[in-house]
Amino acid sequence: MIRKLPPELIREIAAGEVISGPADVVRELLENALDAGATRLYIELWGGGLDKILVRDNGLGIPKEELELALEHHTTSKLTDLQNIRTLGFRGEGLWAIRQAAQVRLTSRPPQQLGGATLTAFQDKTELHEHPAPAGTQVEVTALFCHLPARRNALEAPAVEARKVVHLVSRYLLHRPEIALRLVVDGEEKIAHAGGGFAEVVKLLWGSVVANRLLPLEAAEGPFTLRGLLSRPELSRPRRDRLLLALNQRPVEWPEPLLQAVLAAYKELLPTGQFPVGVLNLELPTEHLLVNTSPDKSRVRLIRPEAILGFVSQAVQGLLSAHPLARALPEPTPLTGPAPVQRARFPRLRYLGSFRELYLLAEAGDELYVVDQHAAHERILYEELSRRYLEEPPLELPHPELLSLSLGEEINLAERLEALEQAGLQIEPFGPGRYRVRTIPAFLAGYPSLVGEVVKGSLGASSFAVAWRTVLARLACLPAIKAGHPLASASAQALLDALAGCELPWVCPHGRPTVLVLGEGELARRFGRRGVRAVVEPSPHRTE
Repeated sequence: MIRKLPPELIREIAAGEVISGPADVVRELLENALDAGATRLYIELWGGGLDKILVRDNGLGIPKEELELALEHHTTSKLTDLQNIRTLGFRGEGLWAIRQAAQVRLTSRPPQQLGGATLTAFQDKTELHEHPAPAGTQVEVTALFCHLPARRNALEAPAVEARKVVHLVSRYLLHRPEIALRLVVDGEEKIAHAGGGFAEVVKLLWGSVVANRLLPLEAAEGPFTLRGLLSRPELSRPRRDRLLLALNQRPVEWPEPLLQAVLAAYKELLPTGQFPVGVLNLELPTEHLLVNTSPDKSRVRLIRPEAILGFVSQAVQGLLSAHPLARALPEPTPLTGPAPVQRARFPRLRYLGSFRELYLLAEAGDELYVVDQHAAHERILYEELSRRYLEEPPLELPHPELLSLSLGEEINLAERLEALEQAGLQIEPFGPGRYRVRTIPAFLAGYPSLVGEVVKGSLGASSFAVAWRTVLARLACLPAIKAGHPLASASAQALLDALAGCELPWVCPHGRPTVLVLGEGELARRFGRRGVRAVVEPSPHRTE
C-alpha cells in the first residue's frame, strides 16, 4: 500500500540528510557566517557539540521580520540561478535541518536596525523576542538528536566528534586566513587566529617546520587567479591529506584532472606516489564550475577544463622554476645480482675486509656477504634504544623543557598521553599552546638539545607506534658509523657479531637492507666455471 509519510517522519529523514553530526551543524553555521561577510568568528563547543554548539559572527545579520522565515524549509537569500552559484550555502535548508535535529536559539541584528531579536525554535515550535543586541548573528544549538536516540547513539565519542569540528574549522581557516577566529572546546581554546595571511595560518595549524618549507604562489591569467602556498619538493607526503583546494572559496575535493596538473608540474622533483603539501585557492568564472547540489557540496566538476588545467600547470611550474630546489631522491629500484638476505636465522659472519670504507665483506658457509656498516650500526643502535626505554626508569629533568606545539600536535598529545608516559615522557600544559616536559627516557640523558625533537616526533604520524619507531630510527641514525669511517678488523668483527644478535638484523630501521648476499654458485656461474667446486689444487706450473 502506498501512503504519504507523516510530517514528523519526513522531518527526521530530511534532517539526517543534511545533519549527521556536530561537524555538519558547525559547517552550516560557519558557511552562513562567511556568506554574510563576517570577518570575526567565535565558535564554542560543549560535549563534542552534542550538548551545545555556539557560533557568533559580525556579519550582515538577519532583519527581525525575517528571522522566522530563515528557519523555514527551502528559504534563502542566496540562490537565484543554479548556473551562477557564488555563495557557500544555497540550498536554503541548513537552518531548517538543524531545527529538526536540535533546539535552536537564533539572535541577530543588522547594523542599521535598532535593536535585535531572538528566535527560539524546535521542530514546529517557535518563539520570538525583541531586545537589544550587538550587530551580527549568534546561533546556539543544544541537545543535538536528544529526541532521536538512534541517531545520537550512532555518533562517536564526544572527543572524536570535537576533533572532527577542529579539523573542519581548520580547513576553512586555511582557505580564509584573513578571518579572525576563535574555537573553544569544553572551555579550552583550540584555535586563536587574529587574521593574517596563508603563512600565519599554516604556522599556527601545521607548525613552523612545515610553514618554512612552503612557497607563496600568486598567479593570474584572464579570468583565472590562483593563490596560496605549495611545498618545496623535499616536503612531500604519501597521502594528499595536506594538499588542500578551494574553488571560488569553497573547500572541495580535488577534481582528478586538476590534481594531475599540479603533480605533472613537479615532474621528477617528487618521487612516485608522493604528494606536495599546500593550500590553493583557485578563482574562476562560475560558468566553468558545476557544484554538486546534494547536501555534500564538496564535490565539483570543471566545465571546459582545458584552459583551467593549463593555467594551473603553468602557475605551479613558474613557482618551482623561480626557486633553487634540491631534487628528491628517486625511489629504490629492484637490485640485480646480489639480493637482500631473506632468511629466518642470521648466520655467524667472519670478517674478510672492507670496500670503500662503507661495505664490510664477510663470509658464512659458501656465501659472500656485503654488509652496509652504517645500516647495520643503525639496526644495532635502534634495538638497543628500543630495549632501554622499556627497561630503564625515566629521568626527571632538573629544569623542565618548554615547548610550543601546533594544533595537530596538541590533538595527538591528548590522545597519546598514556603511551608517552610509558615511553618516559611526562608532558603537562604550561599556558596556551605551550607545554613543559618533566621527564625523559634515560637514553636522552646528556642530550638536552634532542628533547624537543623527540617530543614533536612522537606526536607525528598516524599513530604513536609509528611515530615512536620513526623517532628511535632517527636517534639511531645520528651516531651510527658513517661512510668513510674506517674500521679495524676487531671493530668490524664486533659489529658483525652485534648485528647477528639483533631481533631483525636484515633491515635498518628505515627499511633498507643491511646485508646483500652472493652464493658461491652464482660466483661460479659468473666466472664461467662448471660447478660450485670446479677447483683443483694449484700446481707450480699451472694457472687458471
